[in-house]
Amino acid sequence: MTGPTMSSGGKKLSMSKLNELNTLVDSLIKHSFLKTANINEQFKQYQEMYSVLERIRKVESELKLKTNNGKPRQANIETFCRWAREQGCQFDGVKISEFSGFELGLEATKDFQAGDLFVTVPKKLIFSVTADTKIPDIMKDIPVMMVQNLSNLMLALLLIVERFQPNSAWKPYLDVLPDRYSTVLYFSPTDMAELKGTSAFGPSLNQCKNIARQYGFVKKFIQAKTPLLKDNFTYDLYCWAASTVMTRQNLIPVNLRDPESSSTGDADNTAGTDTDEFGTNPVLIPFWDMANHMNGEITTGYNEQSERVESLALKDFRKGEQIFIYYGNRSNADFLVHNGFVFPDNTNSTVSMQLSLNAADELFEQRKKLLETLKLSTAGDYTVQRGTNCISTELLGFARVFNMTKEQLAHWIAQEESVTKNLLDPNHVLDEALERKVWKFLSIRLQLLLRMSGTTLEQDEALLATQSQKGAPKLGHIRAMLVQYRVVEKTVISEAVEYCKQKESGQ
Repeated sequence: MTGPTMSSGGKKLSMSKLNELNTLVDSLIKHSFLKTANINEQFKQYQEMYSVLERIRKVESELKLKTNNGKPRQANIETFCRWAREQGCQFDGVKISEFSGFELGLEATKDFQAGDLFVTVPKKLIFSVTADTKIPDIMKDIPVMMVQNLSNLMLALLLIVERFQPNSAWKPYLDVLPDRYSTVLYFSPTDMAELKGTSAFGPSLNQCKNIARQYGFVKKFIQAKTPLLKDNFTYDLYCWAASTVMTRQNLIPVNLRDPESSSTGDADNTAGTDTDEFGTNPVLIPFWDMANHMNGEITTGYNEQSERVESLALKDFRKGEQIFIYYGNRSNADFLVHNGFVFPDNTNSTVSMQLSLNAADELFEQRKKLLETLKLSTAGDYTVQRGTNCISTELLGFARVFNMTKEQLAHWIAQEESVTKNLLDPNHVLDEALERKVWKFLSIRLQLLLRMSGTTLEQDEALLATQSQKGAPKLGHIRAMLVQYRVVEKTVISEAVEYCKQKESGQ
């Protein structure tokens, strides 16, 4: 598929610029390994790394490398669809169209019933890292233990290689991909600050740091040593490639060690995951990956006998409607960090709340012992979710242990494990005083969580509402998305607060 010849189409940097770039890359890598004690330090580290990256981007801009062929992706749809059909992709009754609020998506040109097959993609049309791509070979020069999600990194590098490969077989697919995304990699520090106090803040900072670190290691260890990437690797290009992988990646059986073999498995939208123990690897699936998300269930799988991805309609779709698929059980924080969008009606909306035992508490050891019996952490993220059972069993168990007296702890520690598990059961009511204490504790912690971002739910809702008013200042796509995220998260928390207050009053 991929030969050793590359065409950069870009310029060369002077020796002084190269030296400056190398110094900046060393600084970036150094920053990426500095330990941070709390979220404020983590944000400061992000700001410092962002400053270095901006200087790197300025130097690398002289190379004038582009992520696209110079045309809007809409202008490349016809060529892409013709190429996909020629390669064996089947999508009768489906076309790629523009949709308001989605950019591109899949449109039904005939009626589909739930369960109807609407697209198939053959194995040869699946974009993946295999032995003949040369990518695994060049990775031997990078300290693998220093890089997370190695298979994701390799897939991103393959995208860059193919982007500048003369006569690449994948050109029609590459030309229809977005040239820019709304993932966290494209946030400014001002954008990122909009997430302060939310569940997505820490994961967003971590993602940016990990991608910056990956860029730094590729630039330092392999970019200059191989014709596959020399003169064709910049931070902007890597952001594009990494975002393409983050937003479109799936796991299906493609074995790197033996391209002729594959193991069983299902296609599953799992952005951010690495190769699993069964030999499945992250891949990109042309045409099918144009489908947008809605609530439902996964209806896509890999047919091992026919060696193709098959996707079934998750509900009835009428002619002219957009065909959606289900991306999997992800929270809006996951969607925001890995996919660059927020789904307000997400049935999997969850919020993480950080809780920990007080090490200075004289009952710390007893609480720790009981939590360990329940297989719960003494410090970590606990989940609040949508619906009537908004307090997760793990959060309820932690709150109960956290609020127990010495006598209550002794009583539960002495029980058999099968009995102790009742502490995780919301239907198992403990003594009245402890229950009230537990629900009051949860209510207070949730209200504190609501105030963490510095704005109220009502303020955020009002800010979004102004966007539909004529003449009102516009937030811009990314900021509007971040405010929408805060609205969804605060709605979940507010509903949980009301639930806890009801439980506290005995309702």
